[in-house]
Amino acid sequence: MGIKRISAYAAIYLLWGGAYLAVRVLVHVLPPFFVAGVRYSLAALFFVPVILMRGDPIPSRRQLLNSLWTGVMMLGVGYGVVFWAENRLPSWIVAVLMSTSFLWTYIGESLVLRSYRFQAKMLLPLLAGLVGMPWLVGGSLHWNRVSILAGLAVLLGAFSWSAGALAIKRIDLPHSYIQTAGLQLASSGIFLLCFSGALGEWARLPALAQTLAWRPLVAMSYLVIAASMVGMAAFHWLMTHEPASLVATSAYVNPMVAMILGIVAAHERSSLLQIVGALAVLGSIVVIWYVQGSTGRLEITALGAVPDP
Repeated sequence: MGIKRISAYAAIYLLWGGAYLAVRVLVHVLPPFFVAGVRYSLAALFFVPVILMRGDPIPSRRQLLNSLWTGVMMLGVGYGVVFWAENRLPSWIVAVLMSTSFLWTYIGESLVLRSYRFQAKMLLPLLAGLVGMPWLVGGSLHWNRVSILAGLAVLLGAFSWSAGALAIKRIDLPHSYIQTAGLQLASSGIFLLCFSGALGEWARLPALAQTLAWRPLVAMSYLVIAASMVGMAAFHWLMTHEPASLVATSAYVNPMVAMILGIVAAHERSSLLQIVGALAVLGSIVVIWYVQGSTGRLEITALGAVPDP
């Protein structure tokens, strides 16, 4: 595996995993959908000079529309609910719930898109990862105190993200992954800001001194530059070179990154049961990588998908 692939996977694994703690910092100061809209809108604006300097061809009308609606589905709905839910659930639990996007992506790619045949030997690592999730949560979560609505909303967001990720494997998008990322960030940012205004969040903004405190500023900078710009560019590059199910393994790693940061930075409680769950999830990823890497690429290439360059 080349350095470019390693760097891209590291970006979606580590930068997206750290985003959950940054979101937690921001939603304790600003309304959730408003801050989500600001995040994506700023990232889209920062992409403009990058796109202009690259001199890529102007996307067609169909490519433009496809970028916009997938942006709303994946970021507006898929991750917009994360901001709202983190006012009601711990950040690492939200990350665990979002990890179900891997399951939907693998099932969709094999059974719906039929990019490759579903392999029975994949059932064991898939189930190991799912079984590891409640262990990862451990005994620290009191389900009777958790907002069921927030949990269901995050699961819906995970499904929406997966559906959008599968869609971009088959629809016509701009040839430049930088353009695609920028357009998706712009459409999701506008959607979330409009939704925020409709909910009346703009009337509940805090004082400017709270907004410009160092913690919210650092968190927003991280989300805009690292998680949005670098993370989305890496994601779209990977989606043109790798199976969607392998890219979706980030949904398994992200909860563990979020848990570690929560324990170290936010002093969230950990237990031996959570460590066991983390090892089960990591083990399932290693097996999935091995099985998919050894057989999946051959089937994908034979079916006409993008081969390994």
